[in-house]
Parts: sequence; C-alpha cells; structure tokens
Amino acid sequence: MGDRRLELDGEHVSAKLLPGRGTNGGFSLVIEGVTQSHVNPRDPRDLQLEYTRMVASMIDGCREPGRPIRALHLGAGGLTIPRYVGATRPGSVQHVVELHRELLEFVLGALPLDDDVDLTIEYDDGRAAVERATRTGGGYDIAVVDVFSGSVSPRHMSTAEFFTELGGLLAPGGIIVVNTLATRALSMSREVGATLASLELEVVALAARAVVAGESLGNVVFAASDAPLDGDGFARRANDGSRPIDLLRGPSYDDFVDGASARRDGDAAA
Repeated sequence: MGDRRLELDGEHVSAKLLPGRGTNGGFSLVIEGVTQSHVNPRDPRDLQLEYTRMVASMIDGCREPGRPIRALHLGAGGLTIPRYVGATRPGSVQHVVELHRELLEFVLGALPLDDDVDLTIEYDDGRAAVERATRTGGGYDIAVVDVFSGSVSPRHMSTAEFFTELGGLLAPGGIIVVNTLATRALSMSREVGATLASLELEVVALAARAVVAGESLGNVVFAASDAPLDGDGFARRANDGSRPIDLLRGPSYDDFVDGASARRDGDAAA
C-alpha cells in the first residue's frame, strides 16, 4: 500500500506525488494520470521538466541576477517555480492563485515550503483574482500563467482582454510568461501566440525544435513585455543539452503563428 500522504482522491481532483522520479531525486506531481510538475525539495534549482527550465530562463532574465522580485503565479502545481525563485532570488515576494484548494493543500502537506520563501496564496479562478487585483494591487516584475483544464489553456485566461488586464499588474519592464501545451497541429499555442502578438508588446517564445516541427510533444513558452526582451539570453539559459531549444522571434515567430486567430472575450471556443 502506498503512502497515503502522497495520494489525493479529492472531490474535484485526483493526484499523486511519486518519489524518486527525477535523475536527482524529488517527486513528480501526477494529476489525473498526467505528470504535471516535478519538485526536488532538497534542491529547488533542480528543474527536471523542460518547460520549467524555459520558464526559469525567462525569470532569470527579468531583472538583475539574484535581485529580489515580486512574482505572481497563476496556477500552483507543485510550486516548482515559486521554490526556484525563492532559492535563486532570496527576499522575493510571491503570490500564488490556485483554483483547487485541496490540491495545493495536499502538495504543501507532503512537501512544505522552506521557511524563508515569502509566499501568499489565494484560492480562486485566476482571471477573477487578476480583475480584483487591478483595483487593489500590482507592481509585479513577472506574472507566470501556467493554468490548464486537462491539456487545454482555459480560454478566459488566454484572451487579449485577459492579457491586457494582467499586463496592468506589472511594473515597467515586467514580463508576462505563458506556458502552453503543444496540442495537435499546435493550434492552441499558435492562437496564444497570435493573441500576445496582437497587443502592443514585444513577444518571444521558446520551444524544443522537435515540438515546433510537430515531431514531438512538449510545451511552447511565451514571454511578453512593454520593454525589450533578452530572447538570446532566454534561449542560452534554456539550452541545457537535453534537446535543442529554439528562440521564436520576429520572422520565426510569425512563421510559427502562421495566421492563427487571436483569442478574444466573446469568441466561441473552437
């Protein structure tokens, strides 16, 4: 029989924390049979999953190395990225919005945060939380959108109107980071890319070369900002040798989007 502390059979979600899945130890968070994230509490800098390394490469480039930042995370998972920020940028102030209280309480019960990680938690729909925050707060250096319903990014959290609201919570030069899962024909990622490109922001993306070519599953991670982005730096840090990561910028970004339609509030879901 497994360790019950590592299994959740909740009202809205079923999940497991599977130990020893990474090359350096740690735990994989598996939700409804799909590996969602990997956490190594002993070494929060140990990012086993490719998409987390791409997200981290953008966070590393958002401000001077080691400088504390204010970070907003929409979607909690195993808190892999907040743990990473806490380890690499001590003194950072972070806020997480998670829809499923039982899931995050399960993760924290089994894998607590280090005491020196300054993190607040809000249980709500991410868009509702952003709309509320536009009236009361802001000033974030980075906002990470890593929210899925199954394998799909919720449409109401991937529209031009939503990203505009989210951008209003950023400090000057702040970065929106959006993780997407490469589905068939990359349609979801292309639409998110088109949506970000429709705004008055600089936008780049990172993805494994095989994913862009449609030869493999994986993720496409976007960065958008009102200031120039160090895309070359993002790609350099994300390329750890496991498989080539390409930077999509300018013509290569346009080729990737390939005429996809931007998502807007009120559009019917495809």
